[in-house]
Amino acid sequence: MKAEDIFSETIRFRGHNNVLSTHRNTVEITTDHYISRRADCILGVDAGKGCNNLSAELKGHIKSGGALRLEVVVEDQSYSFRGIGSPDLELSDPREIVFRRSNFASERTAAICCSAAAVDIPRRMVQMLQKPETVGSLTIIALNQFQSMISESPQIEFAETIG
Repeated sequence: MKAEDIFSETIRFRGHNNVLSTHRNTVEITTDHYISRRADCILGVDAGKGCNNLSAELKGHIKSGGALRLEVVVEDQSYSFRGIGSPDLELSDPREIVFRRSNFASERTAAICCSAAAVDIPRRMVQMLQKPETVGSLTIIALNQFQSMISESPQIEFAETIG
């Protein structure tokens, strides 16, 4: 864990031949065993849990508007992005965990204002997840709010003026 990490929770899932990962606004994992090709935001099936089974500690962090880092790992590939929680998130869906670029809240939403969506997942990783035998993991990492804001602040340089 990095210095800015408070705690984390990892959820395992597996691939499916209909994984496309082309949605521009969301990325999702589901406990469902089957998905159609219309499910273009889904990264994996047979997830170990839905929103309602996230730990009380993680739910509390999310509902407090806490910052999150989301790390997807598939074999030797990894991809991470960031999001934030909100008091508006219900975290009550038993089947799905959704991460959104927008601020739309539903029982399935675990983070909003995310820095990535399904379309941003590296294509090599998506190709691996199109095989049902592939196992992946999603780690939701609670970040120290202050450290998170510092690490994402733009770097400003001042030019010395010669007068």
